[in-house]
Amino acid sequence: RHSSSNMATPDIERPYKCQINLALPTATHAQHLRDVLSVDGELGNKIVKFFSVERASKEGDGSGRDDGCDGNDELRVLRIRFAATEAKMLRVAVSTTYDMINVALKCFQEFGE
Repeated sequence: RHSSSNMATPDIERPYKCQINLALPTATHAQHLRDVLSVDGELGNKIVKFFSVERASKEGDGSGRDDGCDGNDELRVLRIRFAATEAKMLRVAVSTTYDMINVALKCFQEFGE
Protein backbone atom coordinates (compact mmCIF):
# COMPACT_ATOMS: atom_id res chain seq x y z
CA ARG A 1 0.00 0.00 0.00
CA HIS A 2 1.14 3.46 -0.82
CA SER A 3 0.09 6.65 0.84
CA SER A 4 0.59 10.27 -0.06
CA SER A 5 -0.90 11.48 3.15
CA ASN A 6 0.45 14.01 5.57
CA MET A 7 0.36 11.99 8.77
CA ALA A 8 1.89 14.74 10.91
CA THR A 9 -1.61 15.56 12.21
CA PRO A 10 -3.55 12.28 12.38
CA ASP A 11 -6.06 13.72 14.88
CA ILE A 12 -7.70 16.00 12.30
CA GLU A 13 -11.23 14.93 11.47
CA ARG A 14 -11.76 14.27 7.77
CA PRO A 15 -15.46 13.42 7.39
CA TYR A 16 -15.63 13.78 3.59
CA LYS A 17 -14.58 10.57 1.87
CA CYS A 18 -14.42 9.10 -1.61
CA GLN A 19 -13.08 5.91 -3.13
CA ILE A 20 -12.16 5.24 -6.76
CA ASN A 21 -11.79 1.66 -8.00
CA LEU A 22 -10.20 1.58 -11.43
CA ALA A 23 -9.96 -1.81 -13.16
CA LEU A 24 -6.98 -1.96 -15.51
CA PRO A 25 -6.06 -4.57 -18.12
CA THR A 26 -3.04 -5.94 -16.24
CA ALA A 27 -1.37 -5.90 -12.85
CA THR A 28 1.57 -4.04 -14.39
CA HIS A 29 -0.73 -1.23 -15.58
CA ALA A 30 -2.26 -0.97 -12.10
CA GLN A 31 1.13 -0.89 -10.37
CA HIS A 32 2.59 1.66 -12.78
CA LEU A 33 -0.44 3.93 -12.45
CA ARG A 34 -0.26 3.69 -8.65
CA ASP A 35 3.44 4.56 -8.75
CA VAL A 36 2.83 7.54 -11.05
CA LEU A 37 -0.06 8.95 -9.01
CA SER A 38 1.40 8.39 -5.55
CA VAL A 39 4.63 10.33 -6.16
CA ASP A 40 3.30 13.72 -5.09
CA GLY A 41 1.78 14.21 -1.68
CA GLU A 42 -1.00 16.66 -0.97
CA LEU A 43 -0.13 20.15 0.19
CA GLY A 44 -1.22 20.77 3.73
CA ASN A 45 -3.24 18.40 5.86
CA LYS A 46 -6.80 19.00 4.67
CA ILE A 47 -6.78 15.99 2.35
CA VAL A 48 -5.14 12.57 2.45
CA LYS A 49 -4.95 9.92 -0.27
CA PHE A 50 -4.22 6.22 0.05
CA PHE A 51 -3.34 4.01 -2.93
CA SER A 52 -3.51 0.24 -3.20
CA VAL A 53 -3.67 -2.38 -5.92
CA GLU A 54 -6.40 -4.92 -5.25
CA ARG A 55 -7.54 -8.23 -6.66
CA ALA A 56 -10.08 -8.01 -9.46
CA SER A 57 -13.13 -10.22 -9.31
CA LYS A 58 -16.82 -9.89 -10.01
CA GLU A 59 -17.58 -10.51 -6.34
CA GLY A 60 -14.67 -8.43 -5.03
CA ASP A 61 -16.71 -5.43 -3.97
CA GLY A 62 -20.01 -7.18 -3.38
CA SER A 63 -21.64 -5.42 -6.31
CA GLY A 64 -21.66 -8.41 -8.65
CA ARG A 65 -20.74 -6.10 -11.55
CA ASP A 66 -18.34 -7.14 -14.26
CA ASP A 67 -15.41 -4.74 -14.50
CA GLY A 68 -15.19 -5.04 -18.29
CA CYS A 69 -11.82 -6.76 -18.37
CA ASP A 70 -11.01 -10.35 -19.20
CA GLY A 71 -12.29 -11.95 -15.99
CA ASN A 72 -8.99 -12.85 -14.35
CA ASP A 73 -8.57 -12.16 -10.67
CA GLU A 74 -5.02 -10.80 -10.57
CA LEU A 75 -4.07 -7.65 -8.69
CA ARG A 76 -5.13 -5.12 -11.31
CA VAL A 77 -7.64 -2.80 -9.66
CA LEU A 78 -6.19 0.50 -8.52
CA ARG A 79 -8.01 1.70 -5.42
CA ILE A 80 -7.62 5.32 -4.36
CA ARG A 81 -9.20 6.45 -1.10
CA PHE A 82 -9.57 10.11 -0.20
CA ALA A 83 -10.45 11.74 3.12
CA ALA A 84 -10.88 15.51 3.46
CA THR A 85 -11.80 18.16 5.99
CA GLU A 86 -14.02 20.01 3.49
CA ALA A 87 -16.24 18.92 0.61
CA LYS A 88 -14.59 21.44 -1.72
CA MET A 89 -11.13 20.04 -0.99
CA LEU A 90 -12.40 16.53 -1.69
CA ARG A 91 -13.95 17.61 -5.00
CA VAL A 92 -10.76 19.33 -6.14
CA ALA A 93 -8.56 16.37 -5.17
CA VAL A 94 -10.80 13.82 -6.91
CA SER A 95 -11.11 15.97 -10.03
CA THR A 96 -7.36 16.51 -10.21
CA THR A 97 -6.73 12.80 -9.71
CA TYR A 98 -9.05 11.93 -12.61
CA ASP A 99 -7.17 14.45 -14.78
CA MET A 100 -3.84 12.83 -13.84
CA ILE A 101 -5.27 9.34 -14.50
CA ASN A 102 -6.36 10.48 -17.95
CA VAL A 103 -2.89 11.83 -18.81
CA ALA A 104 -1.12 8.73 -17.47
CA LEU A 105 -3.38 6.34 -19.39
CA LYS A 106 -2.83 8.33 -22.60
CA CYS A 107 0.93 8.04 -22.02
CA PHE A 108 0.62 4.28 -21.43
CA GLN A 109 -1.33 3.99 -24.65
CA GLU A 110 1.10 6.11 -26.65
CA PHE A 111 4.41 4.86 -25.25
CA GLY A 112 3.55 1.49 -23.72
CA GLU A 113 3.93 0.49 -20.11
